[in-house]
Amino acid sequence: MTLVFPMTADDGFVFAATGAQYRGLAQRAARSLRAAMGDDIQIDLFADVAVDDPVFNQVHILDYVGTRPKMEALRESRFAHTVYLDCDVVAVADCSDMFALLRQFDCIGAHDQYGNATVPMHQPTLDLPAGFRQINSGVMGIRKSDKTQAFLRRWEQRIADEGERWDQPVLRELLWDSDLRVWILPPEYNLMHTSYVPAMSKAMAAPRLFHITSLHEAAGAAEKTNQPFEPDAFLGEEALTMLHDLLGRDRSLGAAPSVRDRIGALLRRYPKVEKRARSIWRRLR
Repeated sequence: MTLVFPMTADDGFVFAATGAQYRGLAQRAARSLRAAMGDDIQIDLFADVAVDDPVFNQVHILDYVGTRPKMEALRESRFAHTVYLDCDVVAVADCSDMFALLRQFDCIGAHDQYGNATVPMHQPTLDLPAGFRQINSGVMGIRKSDKTQAFLRRWEQRIADEGERWDQPVLRELLWDSDLRVWILPPEYNLMHTSYVPAMSKAMAAPRLFHITSLHEAAGAAEKTNQPFEPDAFLGEEALTMLHDLLGRDRSLGAAPSVRDRIGALLRRYPKVEKRARSIWRRLR
């Protein structure tokens, strides 16, 4: 499989997991990632115990064993450009272009899609504008530098010192006060609200990464660790049909332009003909 944006030895994904349930989810999520992107990508796991599984290139033992190991995984990653994924993130398409973004930006992530929920509404110390939405830290990329290492340490330390239950509100405040160059990913790179899928237009980009928090409680989700997650485990028939349609049409994933797109490109070379064709099309609709 040829990646849309070829990755280098400096690029890699990391998962972080503590406890048997999360380690099992990480194994299955990593297999979904390889199924979507091929075997040439690098995937590391940070875990509380050793995990013997060839799906991971390397397994690192966490120094701190708690409910928020992602900061340590990002900070201790061996890669210059790291994309961290929660254990309940399921890849369905190539997302290697995130590493191209990390050659330009210090930090990348998608907005939390539930802006009126408890976690996004929580503001530990600062009263921030609603338009400065939290980044959902379940999909987050970092370019390694002294500046980002110091940022990750501040994030980790504040969580520990203040006993915060959630990491995203603190992350939001730190980003507000930082000078990091941050890029906000489109929602298809961290799609949590799967009800969007059946209503998506065929002109929209296909989802790359689903973030399915219900996998934490789903019976048997952490079992069959030698198998990837399949979209039909969390998408209904209508959403699954639309997903396959979107993936097949997405030109940024290598799909060929449709006949309509090719005709449009040809007409744009002849403005007068295009104007006349549009006029006829409007009358026929």
